[in-house]
Amino acid sequence: MPADSTTPKSKRTQLTNRPKLSLAPGTDSQRPKPRAKSAGKTGTGPRHDNPKKPRGVPQGGEGAGKARPATAARPKSKHPAHKSGKPGQKRVVAARQVCFDILVAVAEGAQLDAAMNANADLGDLDDRDRRFVQLLAATCLRRWGQLEKTIAPLMARRPFGAQENANVILVMGAAQLLILKTDAHAAVDSTVELMRQAGFDRLTGMANAVMRRLTREGEARFATTKATDNLPEWLQTSWHAAYGADATASLTSLSMNVPPLDITLKTSPETWAERLQGKVINNLSIRREFDGDVTQLDGFAEGEWWVQDAAAALPATLFGDIAGMQVIDLCAAPGGKTAQLIAAGAQVTAIDNGRKRIDRLRRNLKRLKLDADIVYGDGRTYRPDASVDHVLLDAPCSATGTIRRRPDILGRRTAEDISALQEVQWDLTTTALGWLKPGGSMVYATCSLQPEEGEEMIAAILARADGSYMLDPITPEQAGTFAPSITEEGAIRIVPSDYAAIGGVDGFYIARLKSAQ
Repeated sequence: MPADSTTPKSKRTQLTNRPKLSLAPGTDSQRPKPRAKSAGKTGTGPRHDNPKKPRGVPQGGEGAGKARPATAARPKSKHPAHKSGKPGQKRVVAARQVCFDILVAVAEGAQLDAAMNANADLGDLDDRDRRFVQLLAATCLRRWGQLEKTIAPLMARRPFGAQENANVILVMGAAQLLILKTDAHAAVDSTVELMRQAGFDRLTGMANAVMRRLTREGEARFATTKATDNLPEWLQTSWHAAYGADATASLTSLSMNVPPLDITLKTSPETWAERLQGKVINNLSIRREFDGDVTQLDGFAEGEWWVQDAAAALPATLFGDIAGMQVIDLCAAPGGKTAQLIAAGAQVTAIDNGRKRIDRLRRNLKRLKLDADIVYGDGRTYRPDASVDHVLLDAPCSATGTIRRRPDILGRRTAEDISALQEVQWDLTTTALGWLKPGGSMVYATCSLQPEEGEEMIAAILARADGSYMLDPITPEQAGTFAPSITEEGAIRIVPSDYAAIGGVDGFYIARLKSAQ
């Protein structure tokens, strides 16, 4: 289902043209389901061999682990960064060289987190410089549109071809000067030196001239830009249609901010809020400002909590009392929602089709001292031994509700991605509904602000369900802090800027489906 690159079309018509769902509660799907191998209990016994990952199957999960079809990057580049770590390299440039390498990796298609994890030089920096690299890289990616719009009039010609990555260095310099408020002398000199270190000696004069003009004119020029300049055209068009111009401006402005640290506790959020010097949100999460190493915070090593956005903590609570019940967490890694389900007393089967993600899930649950039956396999072909009480599907999606935490999305996502992701969402949802016992329920969630992945997806599925499944309205008591986001149909549509008073949250769509008795 190809989509126009600038004007995303509604996918509901295409979805409803799919074959009608023939699932009855407690029965199998019509599609063949080869058995997936179990990855075993966490922290116990030898690890089973993992099956080979099906080719072309996107990964699923929470936060940084959503599915990612091939996408365009920003800036587009085919030229590798010049590596850092030269003998005698100035320390003031070393951190910036690492940041440059990371941003070029992102431009070539890597996720920001993956690019940072893969950069060996980042680990050689001291804590202060590592945090500077992380802040500068994220700032550049969030504000790329505004920064380029500010810089462009100051250049006779934008570097291109073999020199294209020089634009990354200029954006880094502008971000330091105009957003991070780095000392002007340091910002100018380090930008010129980095241009030389990266092999763009012929552009050092241009870089010096641009940066010096920015020290004089930059703030006034930057003030003429707006947060929505950072949105790709297709996304801005989509949000305008779904939420209106004012809401688009508000949620985009919020997405430009450094996010707070949200923590989910096994138990006693009030007690831990005092110990961690944070505030409780929705009786589930603790929020605090923090830009250091979370592993050094009280309770991390002991496995008392995990990092999870306050909105992301809501879906796993919507089953009610699940003590002793069989629950499948589909697209489970990195494991925040899995941990919530286990802590609530459920017998959990956690499924994910990413080998590295399964490893991360296992490590996280081991630290938390929580056990689940972990399965490495594709949810579209998995078949449980017996019907289950509940399914939690945090479906692979565009993740456009998480831009402030994952700013690389702004340059990597395209309108065409939505069509590809809908295929996966449809297949996972319609397959997993067939795992439910009569009267069982599924919570479907996406951290996307795109209606095609939320409202339209669920409406299309229900339209083909022939009454076998229905929307189970979420009540204000169940939604808690997020009750204002309950839709007329009884689902939840969380727009980040609607919660600006508490510092904002990730954007989500959440629906609860129930099988007929």
